Amino acid sequence: MLVLALVAGGAAYLLLRTHGSPQQTAASYLSDWQRGDYRAMNKVSVNVPHGGLATPLSQFAAQVGVRQLHLVLGRVTPDSAGAQARYTATADLASSHAWRYTGQLQLVKQNRAWWVSWSPSAIYPSLKTGQRFVLHAVWPARGQILGTGGTVLSSPATIAQSGSISLLTGNVVTATAAQAKALGAPYHKGDLIGEGGIEQAFQARLAGRPSLTIQIQGPGSHVAATAAHFPSVAGQPVQTSIDMRYQLAASHAVSTAKTSKPVDMVVLQPSTGRVLAVIERPGGFDRALSGIFPPGSTFKVVTASALTKKGLRPSSAVQCPPTVTIDGRTFHNFDNEQAGRTSLLNAFAISCNTTFAMLATQHLDGSSLASMAKTFGFNARPALGIPATLGHFKTPRQGVDLAADAFGQGTDLVNPLSQASVAAAIEDGTWRPPQLVTNPAPPQSAQPRKLDAGLLNTLRPMMRAVVTKGTAAGVGLPPGVYGKTGTAEYGSGANPPSHAWFIGYRGNLAFAVLVEGGGIGADASAPIANAFLRRV
Repeated sequence: MLVLALVAGGAAYLLLRTHGSPQQTAASYLSDWQRGDYRAMNKVSVNVPHGGLATPLSQFAAQVGVRQLHLVLGRVTPDSAGAQARYTATADLASSHAWRYTGQLQLVKQNRAWWVSWSPSAIYPSLKTGQRFVLHAVWPARGQILGTGGTVLSSPATIAQSGSISLLTGNVVTATAAQAKALGAPYHKGDLIGEGGIEQAFQARLAGRPSLTIQIQGPGSHVAATAAHFPSVAGQPVQTSIDMRYQLAASHAVSTAKTSKPVDMVVLQPSTGRVLAVIERPGGFDRALSGIFPPGSTFKVVTASALTKKGLRPSSAVQCPPTVTIDGRTFHNFDNEQAGRTSLLNAFAISCNTTFAMLATQHLDGSSLASMAKTFGFNARPALGIPATLGHFKTPRQGVDLAADAFGQGTDLVNPLSQASVAAAIEDGTWRPPQLVTNPAPPQSAQPRKLDAGLLNTLRPMMRAVVTKGTAAGVGLPPGVYGKTGTAEYGSGANPPSHAWFIGYRGNLAFAVLVEGGGIGADASAPIANAFLRRV
């Protein structure tokens, strides 16, 4: 009988025992809140409003502009109702402030378990039903976007000198209701915000932190309490590598060009990869940094570099027939020109397509050409601080595709940014990822790639020959210029239109000029590069 009584008593104890602890419940609640798992919070709470906790907690986050919430459980103490759990909340706000406060949860025992007895005070201690948070913000002076030497690129005066600057900087506009909502509290319709370019990408840094007051208001906008106040912090500048000396020289060269076609131009510093100038005519979409175009014969720089790994040198004997058929497809030179048996240097200088189509299929494969394209930054992710892209190269699997890619008429795609970086690599001896915003410098995933001496000893004289006796010989370029012309067909038909390219370098300046639909590189693009170089 004694044993039975003990067993019965133990069973009753197990059935009536309270499961868990107030600490466990409070910790679970705060963890779920931090993750935004409102459904899980409902399961450990009582007195939950109709519709659950998602509505009041989402409203709290929206009202104060919470971007991230960090919650730490503190001391849990018993009281007459059950227990109280203190916690520390740190809310990272859209205003760039960090609001830290001490909150409190009331816990109760019901049905042999511990629960959070929910009320608005679980969000903030003095918050009551029918009340809400309201922010009052006064924004400080906005930071400026700077070029080298302290030039204020974002000023109307600078943009008036070269309108292309605004494609980089973006604009400062008054926020629409939709834009303010996307940015979050304390932004309101009519606040000044960045739109496009650096102004938008670095909005938080440039805008600074407003003088911010967080109030609790009840019905009729009655102020019940002030929860927090933060002083303003002025916006900080964003430093770029744009040098107005080169920007204005490039702008003048493009604006005075005889062609009426769109022109895109990028100037880089080979020793650093810094972007010194970006020009677009007309404006609109930033095609120089984000556009994609066939490279035409400018890609022969990459192909010739790959051929150096197979032992070819400027003096190597090659053939330059007017046409060549590979895997059933006929490739031709411009105007079916031919040079017969010649040197690799001369074939490069006169831009013989058939030479490079044949050499690629004889000495290279898709992987070796793709590897060299990678060395020159193709398929890398640039980190300029604003949207940009480098060259795209898809490894060819068939001989005919390899042949087309070899002279830039396959699936390879580029823009002036990528091609200026290719030319810069030949000058410096190292391909460097291009940079635009230098402070705060965006994280850079692309890494510099050193070129071997054999490649440089081959490419440099060949690019010089383009200017002295090749396709650009008649342009009248100044001394010391190395380059490569390109005529890149696009579209379809018997006589498709073509983009005009000229890329190159002189000293510690590299450039790429694209005239969209401009025809022949030597006629349309090289004169623009010439005009630029003669002003610097």
